[in-house]
Amino acid sequence: MNSKIIGIAILVIAIGGASAYFITKSDSVDTSSLSNELIYQNKKIGLVINTVNPPQTIDDLENSYKIASTSGAGRTNLYIHWNHLEPEKGNFDWRVTDIMMKLNEKYNFKTTLFFSVINADRLGPFPSWMGNQVLGKSLENDTIRVLNEILYRYDNIDYVIFAGDIDYHFQRASASIPLYVEFFNGISTEIKSNHPNVKIGNSMSLENIINKGMEPGGSFELTPKLEMGDFIALSYKPTDTVGDIDRTPQQAIEDIEKTLEIFPSQKLAFFEISWSTSDFVNGNNLDQEKFIKSSLNFFEENESQIEFFTISRLFDKPKGSCVSHDIETIQGSGFTSNSFRLERVDEYICNSGLIDKNENIKPAWTQLKTNISK
Repeated sequence: MNSKIIGIAILVIAIGGASAYFITKSDSVDTSSLSNELIYQNKKIGLVINTVNPPQTIDDLENSYKIASTSGAGRTNLYIHWNHLEPEKGNFDWRVTDIMMKLNEKYNFKTTLFFSVINADRLGPFPSWMGNQVLGKSLENDTIRVLNEILYRYDNIDYVIFAGDIDYHFQRASASIPLYVEFFNGISTEIKSNHPNVKIGNSMSLENIINKGMEPGGSFELTPKLEMGDFIALSYKPTDTVGDIDRTPQQAIEDIEKTLEIFPSQKLAFFEISWSTSDFVNGNNLDQEKFIKSSLNFFEENESQIEFFTISRLFDKPKGSCVSHDIETIQGSGFTSNSFRLERVDEYICNSGLIDKNENIKPAWTQLKTNISK
């Protein structure tokens, strides 16, 4: 398979979450209309909150928050891309993040920040004024500068990830891992000196680790070199290397249970855990429901070792809307092209919600609420 294809699915997933860039500058969040009904929320269980279509108004986005808050989840992910946040050096556009964070506070969601410095197999995306970037002191200083700006502005953020699915990035560049360790530690030390209550980690793709034998003792052992920070965050999809679901729910839980052996001395976090219901990639509603139940049972049994456990995502989305348009199309036939994989990525992600595009709940949504309320 062409090396450019590797990591495409994770790139899209790490970028996921609700997009609010269609909201106008004059919109603001009304904090006076929250219901007095008390709903138990578990701050360690998260839910990626998204809308079916790009939101046009605050009401569009807030409707998703209202629904998500009834699940009992008490955490969500905030995805920030540098090119959107700081289009000119020193000039920040806080319009979108202010709205998202006000809604997080209004609906009592703690926040896990993903700030895209490394995103699977690429750096960035960065603003155009930054030019081409490499791991080094210049990028380290700029990352510290911007993370400090974000964390001083939003005190609801308690976990930070600035490198997503780094197993994809370093599987072809393992010699640069020592450079990255220095880069990570420099950022983490400085940020934690200013924000001592914030925990910082990387995320990795569990299915990629298992599919490629990157675990300790595997054919391409890599994970021991990437153990750093306050926690190891993991994304997970029960798929093979081309994006089809190739596990049963029981086999998927066995994958998740392996994390306790792969990272025995590290705190774990689960950043984006999902199961698609698209039959195009071998998914269905029943398997999604079983997976949600079993994965949350795993969390409950091992909660002392887990920082947070976040399910992706709230809503399905329309076909064709779940793959970034920034991804380069690779021409060719069969596996020489990336169209085969991208089609599966889109199908998987667009149908990984717990509620469908018509706002009909799937069995997994009911199961999520049942598990949290126990």
